[in-house]
Amino acid sequence: MAGNRAPKQWSLTKQETITSFEAWRQNLQYTLSLDPNFAPFLIDGVTWLRKTTAAPLRGFENDADTVPEARRRTAEQKAAQLELILGQIANYCPVISRNTIVKNSTSLSTIWQSIRAHFGFQSTGGHFLDFNNIHLEADERPEDLYQRLVSFIDDNLLKADGGIRHHGENVTADEDISPTMENIIVLTWLRLIHPSLPALVKQRYGAELRSQTVASLKPEISQALDSLLDEINSANDAKVLRTAFQQSLKHPQSSSRRQTPTALPRTSKTPTKSCPLCRQAGRQHQHYLSRCPYLPVEDKQYLSRSRQVVGTEPGDPLSDCEVEDPQDSHNYRIKTTTNRVSVKQSPHLQAFYAHHPLLLTLDTGAETSMIKTSIANEIGATIQKTTQKALQADGITQLAVVGEVHLTLSRNHFNLQLDALVVDSLDVDVLAGTPFMITNDISLRPSKQELTIQGSENVYYGSRQPAGTIGSVRRTQSTVLRAPSSSTVIWPGQYLELDLPDHVDPDSILALEPRKDCSRSDCEWPSPHIVQAVASKIRIPNQTPHPKLIPRHDHLCQVLPTYIPYPHPDVPKSSNSTPVAPSSPTPHEYSLSVQLDPDSILSKSMHSEFSRLVKEYDDVFDKNISGYNGAAGPFEAVVNMGPVQPPQRKGRLPQYAPNKLVELQHKFDELESLGIFQPPENLGITVEYLNPSFLIKKPSGGHRLVTAFADVGRYSKPQPSLLPDVDSTLRTIAKWKYIIVSDLTSAFYQIPLAKGSMKYCGVVTPFRGVRVYTRSAMGMPGSETALEELMCRILGDCLEDGIAAKLADDLYCGADTPEELLINWKRILDALQKCNIKLSPSKTIICPRSTTILGWIWTQ
Repeated sequence: MAGNRAPKQWSLTKQETITSFEAWRQNLQYTLSLDPNFAPFLIDGVTWLRKTTAAPLRGFENDADTVPEARRRTAEQKAAQLELILGQIANYCPVISRNTIVKNSTSLSTIWQSIRAHFGFQSTGGHFLDFNNIHLEADERPEDLYQRLVSFIDDNLLKADGGIRHHGENVTADEDISPTMENIIVLTWLRLIHPSLPALVKQRYGAELRSQTVASLKPEISQALDSLLDEINSANDAKVLRTAFQQSLKHPQSSSRRQTPTALPRTSKTPTKSCPLCRQAGRQHQHYLSRCPYLPVEDKQYLSRSRQVVGTEPGDPLSDCEVEDPQDSHNYRIKTTTNRVSVKQSPHLQAFYAHHPLLLTLDTGAETSMIKTSIANEIGATIQKTTQKALQADGITQLAVVGEVHLTLSRNHFNLQLDALVVDSLDVDVLAGTPFMITNDISLRPSKQELTIQGSENVYYGSRQPAGTIGSVRRTQSTVLRAPSSSTVIWPGQYLELDLPDHVDPDSILALEPRKDCSRSDCEWPSPHIVQAVASKIRIPNQTPHPKLIPRHDHLCQVLPTYIPYPHPDVPKSSNSTPVAPSSPTPHEYSLSVQLDPDSILSKSMHSEFSRLVKEYDDVFDKNISGYNGAAGPFEAVVNMGPVQPPQRKGRLPQYAPNKLVELQHKFDELESLGIFQPPENLGITVEYLNPSFLIKKPSGGHRLVTAFADVGRYSKPQPSLLPDVDSTLRTIAKWKYIIVSDLTSAFYQIPLAKGSMKYCGVVTPFRGVRVYTRSAMGMPGSETALEELMCRILGDCLEDGIAAKLADDLYCGADTPEELLINWKRILDALQKCNIKLSPSKTIICPRSTTILGWIWTQ
């Protein structure tokens, strides 16, 4: 039975493409074919009549007696079964009128044509002319453009039942894509990417094209597409420089006067002198830009050279600029045209050391391998003493050698041996020299940007275009990763290896998010962070002190691509981007959601006393958190960095959908309005590390912002502190007869962060640049210790008297009688109010009959 289960059917949306519609149609047909009552209607050529009063049975007749009785159907049964199948199709096609499908259709073909007509890609002779409207979209990868071209041609191939005639004759057989049509598709693809690309491909692949078609070379062209476009752009730049040089040589006698090239078309109207700089500044502007006294000398010289190259007419804004000596301009242009040297990316390879991904830069000119000291310390490599020395390329300057390491790296099923010197100053993480390549049988093919490991695995190291360039596309698809087929336990210090699907770049940088909505394993692991894939695999370490049980086939996490945010001209305006003065709150507004005596165990008088007390300390429940005010003594959270600083890398963000990126920006703006984030320049801080941020679903709905400080945490030292244990907390609570349960509002955000630690706590926002944390945050190194210390300073007396208990951000108050509970609760509220610490009103429950604490049930 499980083998016949169909994929879950989805509904059509308001925007569909040919590819998505065909996927929907074929999946729906497969789903309907599983029902034997529907199968007869799915056969090609089956038709019926429209449902009218005159034809209620839609042209069906009773089966003859020759049909086996088990399959024999009456006309009424056939009409009823047709109604069911048409209703199912209409359910998954809400964009089309239901009567169009259920009552007016006469075959499945008419239904599909109606849907295609709705989306604008119905099969007609005129639809093929839309092929001319296909072009390279902004932020679209060339491969995606090619697939759109192929899909369009596939959809417009003539079919026997398509109803389109060719030269007045009906088509008798379905058409296939011919080799010539494949060549036309590839040619169109090249032309749409760049008009000069077909000519360059003909020149570059002239030898191969003598015996092969251009379509057969398409994979190789795709691999070399970046270098081909770079060559076109370089040729265009050189051509502009040569033009400037040649025009200056036409008139060597022009040292005393200007020569005018071919005249440009004249206009009847003489332009009015007006300087745009002075006009914008509100100064006197009746002069040309080239004569502006506020224009720097360098810009005037540039305008002078532009005047010689382009030529001007009388009245042109450049016609009155002073021309510098042609001999100087001539020398300047000659130097410019010769300063261009080809730069290519070095071969590199990704590999794992335990769960750490390493980037190895291959260098055939290096006689030994080297690794940066900070990287060796980060991965926990054993550094041994050495007497070897290393020199730079000049053969004189020595490198500071710390020691040597002997590591076994892994990539797929290959074990790669790396013997390297550990040096302090290195511009790459790992420099793998000739010994590494000989030991592991690695060969290079730079022209194809390809390397081969032990003659069996080919790895491409081609450069990738940065986000936002022409020919690139940002996909917002997330991929759910499943646990292995058997349950497993990940012990502390070990890692879990997961495979990535084929459509994910095998060596890409991904954002990992937990799937807490469907995971059956520990909801605290894995935490959101950035991971580096190596050969379509990622490794997730267990850095907690507890083992993790991973059920088989568990939907453990999801990954999605990342990108480096760049300034964008169309920045969405956040509703919180402009600070708005908060409206004056009505009295006792914040504490309205406090649950007072939910089980009615208090007397009316005590109920009134507790209500009055909560209203008296209403500001303790204010949701606008401004942070600890120092009333209990100066205190700040500190990120205790070790001797090795984290490496500086560009900030990355998950490639969320546009609306989710805007939501993420709104979260940043909201927290910035509360003072939790600030621009670093406002604080005089230079950010040294950027941490990625995520939007994580909350169990109550919506999202919360989570910043992953995993990399900073690896370089920080633990801070000693005495954290409360569960047993002592339960013993304190167990002896109370009345209890109040509460929770701090965003506890970590109420703790100020030391200024010296802010440079390690930078974040990058989707649209508004870099910000730094000014308060502590969940997951920040030292945040739990800081919270514990601060609460001890604020509630130390209450904890000593046994009237309060705390665990993380949970707060409990108890007593043996309601009167004592009222007094104790007032002491706690008074201490919190003095220190400007806020409680969550919705999570505050006064005098419940029973409650659950850390998995234990407390009952009065």
